[in-house]
Amino acid sequence: MSATATPRRWQTRATVAVLALSVVATLLGLLRPGHYNATPEATLLYRVQDATIILVGVPVLALGLWYATRGSLRGRVVWLGGLAYSTYMWASVGLQVPYNEFFLGYVALFSLSLFAFVGGLVTTDAGAVRRALEGRVSTSLYGGALVLIAAGLGVLWLADIVPALLAGTTPRIVEEGGRGTLVTHLVDLGVVVPSLFVAGAWLRRGRTWGYLLGGVALVLGAVLASSISAMTLALIGGETITVSPVAAVFTFLPVLVSAVLAVRYVASMGGDDDEGEHEEPTGEAPGTA
Repeated sequence: MSATATPRRWQTRATVAVLALSVVATLLGLLRPGHYNATPEATLLYRVQDATIILVGVPVLALGLWYATRGSLRGRVVWLGGLAYSTYMWASVGLQVPYNEFFLGYVALFSLSLFAFVGGLVTTDAGAVRRALEGRVSTSLYGGALVLIAAGLGVLWLADIVPALLAGTTPRIVEEGGRGTLVTHLVDLGVVVPSLFVAGAWLRRGRTWGYLLGGVALVLGAVLASSISAMTLALIGGETITVSPVAAVFTFLPVLVSAVLAVRYVASMGGDDDEGEHEEPTGEAPGTA
């Protein structure tokens, strides 16, 4: 496997396209009357989501790309985390939002984000990330935090579904908000929770790819903190969907913790990123120690 110090040309172009389309998509949602053919409550949530994407997600991705194209290893980790966030958000938007004229734009955003993320991930020198962080961060602390966040997120969503399954009823969240409310459950339980768990477990064990995946997962969680927190506040202020105090705590706490840890993790890479990136790639495959 080859590794590059800067994103490849197609990855850079794909990311620029994601940034441009993200601005268009969010401005349409925020400013275009009737863009979302949904209830007022759902439209409010979609617009809160748009606001956090353009105010937080887009700047983080742009900043990460800027530094990544200049050979910064820290910038590359932030860029990958921003692409992971973009993939997550546009998959959710494409599945949740009622059909509108920008549907193919959502498809393009999801596809470009996904392929740029995967391409960037597999061409990153995980060994360089390890060399920049080894001895500077506690793998037990950061890896354990990721595992706990994954467990907390899993328990949060399963608490909506498992009791209803055992009682033979429909989950309350579906009764109140419709089937579309389970899109987040699907993406989180199917992709995010397993990814966080694997990244945390590998980092705790000191595996080389654990250092890279751990950083990407922490950046993803940090950026998601803004979206999840803002949307939870909107739900609490509304009257359609009930948010219990326990659910609110388990929503805010993990993402806020990941935000703090992400900043410390990336900052801990210090000045070793330039040195690490110019060394020969390890060629180590994911999952090896």
